[in-house]
Amino acid sequence: MKRLPRLAPRDWIGFGLVLVGFILRLRQYLANRSLWLDEAMLTNNILSRNFGGLFQQLDNNQGAPIGFLLAQKFITLVIGDSEYALRLIPLIAGILSLALMFALTRKISNAVAGNLALGFFAVAPSLVYYSSEVKQYSSDAAIALALSLLYIKYVQAEIKLRGAILIALAGALAVWFSHPAFFTVGALGFALFLPSVFAKNKNRIVTLIVIAVAWLLNLSALYALNLRQLSTHQFFLDYWRAGFMPHDSSAPSWLAYSLQGPFHDLLDLQTNYIFAVLLFLIGWIGLTRRNPRFGFFLLAVFFLALLAAFLTLYPFAGRMILFLAPLLILLLAEGIESIASLFTRSAVIAWTVGILLAVYLLYSPLAVSVENFIAPKYQEHIRPTMEYLRDFRKPGDLIYVYYWAEHAVRYYAPKYGMDMPAFTLGADHHEDPMVYLSDLEALRGHGRVWILFSHVYENGDFNERDFILGLLDSMGEQLRQFREPGTSVYLYLYDLR
Repeated sequence: MKRLPRLAPRDWIGFGLVLVGFILRLRQYLANRSLWLDEAMLTNNILSRNFGGLFQQLDNNQGAPIGFLLAQKFITLVIGDSEYALRLIPLIAGILSLALMFALTRKISNAVAGNLALGFFAVAPSLVYYSSEVKQYSSDAAIALALSLLYIKYVQAEIKLRGAILIALAGALAVWFSHPAFFTVGALGFALFLPSVFAKNKNRIVTLIVIAVAWLLNLSALYALNLRQLSTHQFFLDYWRAGFMPHDSSAPSWLAYSLQGPFHDLLDLQTNYIFAVLLFLIGWIGLTRRNPRFGFFLLAVFFLALLAAFLTLYPFAGRMILFLAPLLILLLAEGIESIASLFTRSAVIAWTVGILLAVYLLYSPLAVSVENFIAPKYQEHIRPTMEYLRDFRKPGDLIYVYYWAEHAVRYYAPKYGMDMPAFTLGADHHEDPMVYLSDLEALRGHGRVWILFSHVYENGDFNERDFILGLLDSMGEQLRQFREPGTSVYLYLYDLR
């Protein structure tokens, strides 16, 4: 207790910001929304397979780091397969990342930039959201932060046996739990090795080469067991095609467009893109002038991520690059502090400029997080619909499940006392919608047919749910409909006699 009063004001503020981030993440987690499509597809793989089966190609075009999958499987065996259990590891990673970001800002930034970065990190909507999704993305961010701190620890310190073992193990384990950890591990290796070469530090060079060999052997094992099937999976290559850098003259325009994504999609910034990029660059320059080695490390992380996109190995897009969010936030905060520090002759002007820039940058993400805290989103919240179906279906009823709703139904049906043979699973005909008519004709002649929709396909003015309902209206009479307010799950009862 005697040490608490000795904490600097910046640390008290920092702890407060960490608490805010913790509350936002816990609120999102406790909202306990139903699993949405992607979560349900991954969850069904985890629940239906043993540990060995998780090393094989997953069903339904799913992919995740093998370490994450094994950890999730272990959790379900120990504490069950509820949504709370399935989202526990992402929550722990999200909370841990707050502590890691706190530590990183204390080592890299001064009081103003550090707490601004920490505050931004605490309220960033994507970082809050992915702390309660059955996916690996919050782990990606936490691992990137942990490796960044590891670099800082050993960037100038002597690497003794214990340190060499720690670096080797951390780099080896990281890539089993996070695919983009390859970039941070690679940057860590380069940023430690190159200065050692320039300094002609033979002992350090030999140590780092041994570590690199250990990493390569580990990578070879991981590739043989898991990554080989992912790297050649055509669905992933097609789905993320826009995230791969083209090999022609359109590459510069792709780069300019793709660099907007991290600011808008990951951080929810509504600021001008050019302004955000300039702020980012100013922050990197300011940080690099003060700490050249860490500036080079950050540059190496971004370079390796873009190189992987050029080599069609890993997409530079969307949630796949959430691991970059902490570094982006750090540099944006440094940019604001650098601009404010230009007004050295007047502390009032400097503080005013800094506050205005911070408010301009943080207003949108803060507003989104506050809105989500007050009223969490329940888009594909299928539990109330499954409960309604359980309570009101009668013996002999048919239940037709729209194809994208199948995966959530597979997870939730047993929890509501229903078996999968009770459901008629629809097929995907969005490329030729009239084929749905023949599928629905198989339902004709029944007086009670339930139609369940979730994650409906839309393209421009075409909405597949509306199209199928139009066909059903021409075949029979709609008797009842149910939709939990605020959700995008729809249930209809038709008489098709």
